[in-house]
Amino acid sequence: MLKKILIGIAALVVLVILGAVALVSLVDVDRYKPQIEQTVQDKLDRKLRFDGKLSLSLFPSIAVALPHTTLSERGSETAFLSLDRARVSLALWPLLSGKVEAGTVSLYGLRATIERHADGTTSVDDLTGAPTPAPGAAPPQSAARAAAVPFEVGGIDLVDAQVVYHDERAHNTVTLSNLNLKTGRIATRSKTPVDLSASIASTEPPTSVDLSLKAVADIDLAGHAFGAHELAAQARGHFGADQFDVKLSSPGIVVDPTRAIGEQLKLLATVTGAHQARVDLTLDNLTAQDVNFSIEKVAGELDLESAALRQKSLKASLTGSVRGDRRDQDVVARFAAQMDETQAAIRLNVHDFSNPHLGFDIDVDRLNLDRYLPPPAPAAQGGAGAGAAPAASGADQKVDLSALKRLNLAGEVRIGALQVHNVKAAKIKVGVHAAGGRLEVAPVTASLYEGSLSASSKVDADGNRIAVNATLDGISIEPLLKDLMGKDILEGHGGVKMNVTTAGPTVAGMRRALGGTASLALRDGAVHGINIAQKLRDLKGTLTGASTQAQAASSAEKTDFSELTASFTIRNGVASNSDLLAKSPLLRVNGAGTIDIGAGSLDYTVQAAVVGTLAGQGGAELSSLHGVTVPVHLFGPFTALSYQLDWGSLARQAVKSRAAEQLKGLLGGKSKQGTGSQAPNPADVLKGLLGK
Repeated sequence: MLKKILIGIAALVVLVILGAVALVSLVDVDRYKPQIEQTVQDKLDRKLRFDGKLSLSLFPSIAVALPHTTLSERGSETAFLSLDRARVSLALWPLLSGKVEAGTVSLYGLRATIERHADGTTSVDDLTGAPTPAPGAAPPQSAARAAAVPFEVGGIDLVDAQVVYHDERAHNTVTLSNLNLKTGRIATRSKTPVDLSASIASTEPPTSVDLSLKAVADIDLAGHAFGAHELAAQARGHFGADQFDVKLSSPGIVVDPTRAIGEQLKLLATVTGAHQARVDLTLDNLTAQDVNFSIEKVAGELDLESAALRQKSLKASLTGSVRGDRRDQDVVARFAAQMDETQAAIRLNVHDFSNPHLGFDIDVDRLNLDRYLPPPAPAAQGGAGAGAAPAASGADQKVDLSALKRLNLAGEVRIGALQVHNVKAAKIKVGVHAAGGRLEVAPVTASLYEGSLSASSKVDADGNRIAVNATLDGISIEPLLKDLMGKDILEGHGGVKMNVTTAGPTVAGMRRALGGTASLALRDGAVHGINIAQKLRDLKGTLTGASTQAQAASSAEKTDFSELTASFTIRNGVASNSDLLAKSPLLRVNGAGTIDIGAGSLDYTVQAAVVGTLAGQGGAELSSLHGVTVPVHLFGPFTALSYQLDWGSLARQAVKSRAAEQLKGLLGGKSKQGTGSQAPNPADVLKGLLGK
């Protein structure tokens, strides 16, 4: 009996095998190509073409092999996708029991081109588009979980694939080439090795990257949990002129719907080229439970060497932690940072993940930005050209404030001591608020140069508009100007007020568009570059040989004042003044003129009058010039100011004054002729005035 059963089973197996062989031999799947191609044409309006025969195999699995195949763009003959060959197989016996078990899915020489048009649409919208769920409809996720179908794939083998992405809107082309992916068995629950390599290149900006990734993937589709163990990823390439090498590693990360656990994630990046940089960042104990997530420890170090830095190198370290709540869409991070001599405490808060709002609070003990800002450009040599240099160099410096449109932030920065562009300040407090393309920096307060600063500014990305309102009170102006400009041009204590606005596409354009008001009020100081009192003393021997020769200003000379006030109106980058008043026991100085901020030059005339005598300053020598006005013309670029005294005018005024005094004395002498004294001869008086 058993023998008959075995013979029957053997006969059945032979019949099944013979039937399968006959099915494969007699059924020509290639004849279905026209129907398949027509179906794609009807459904997608795309042309599908098989350049060769389709083949079918049944044992040990159902397998379909494709020849060289192309799929066109929608409504076009242009190829959208092509592949050299492909093979997909399904195990027969598991399929009969309702389990999908495929062999290795192999694709060779895949090529695809995706277009993004200027209007934002893409050439694959018809393939990727999905109907929008009705309002209030339950998401399909729960149904997908409940209806999870067990499946198994022997592996994925993707060889030499390439995808080209043309973006007309961004004027950029990104090419993913040499894409190779190899995996082991993939099932509803499985662990499989993953080996990925690819090259990425873009045209804007010019970038080329070689990628590689190896890991053991931990997959649980039924539980929607995923993990990676022994992760090692690397990206090497160039960005512009700089070469970079980024490595990412982790012993293990697991993510599921209710929790995420990461032992450690380590990032090591190096950059070589115009800048030499090394970044070492480690994240320890990454956890997520329900709606809460955290990174218990963040530790990072930065080493940077660059010719653009004044001190050529920078070292910084960072430690901290991160906590968040997915339900409230809130993330809070706290960090302690050290950079050379600088210590900082930083608190960051991000709220609303779909439209992030950033809050921050930063405390810095001391910060010398001059360590890190580029060295100043060499000064231009002499003449008017030196003054024009800043405007000329700024003409090519474009101002683009469009990044403000994406900012949504608010916070405060406090700095104990700050140095920037050689200007020093202490107890700085700066409030910042940005939203809708507008940035407001207010209030700004600081102590500097024996006084205080109170300021605010507003920046609008629309039109590149900037407004600044600042008041300096009780400051010592000489060290401020010396640190800021490197020149001794003015000294004294007092205040400066400024309320200005500007707009423009470039730095030079903004200088030319500057408008507003400014004022100056100083006491007990001096104007450097000319000693008017000394020049008047020198007048004694030059009245008869008067000239108007220009002379270079000298910081060794100065004109003292007990009080100095002036107000300015600024239009189109030119500050005009007509009410300069400087007082001293010896002189009264009035002035008027213009300061061309855009060109960095001055055209100004002061009128200095002798109003008293002061023996300690040689005032007695000037008694004969009492009431005489000294015209002084200041002109030229800020870097090479010159002045010119109108000696001819001085001589004429002096002669008139002395003649009047002498004639007055002569007339007085005539009234005393009765006393026996002899009156001077008028001709001799005039000769004495002219030095003859």
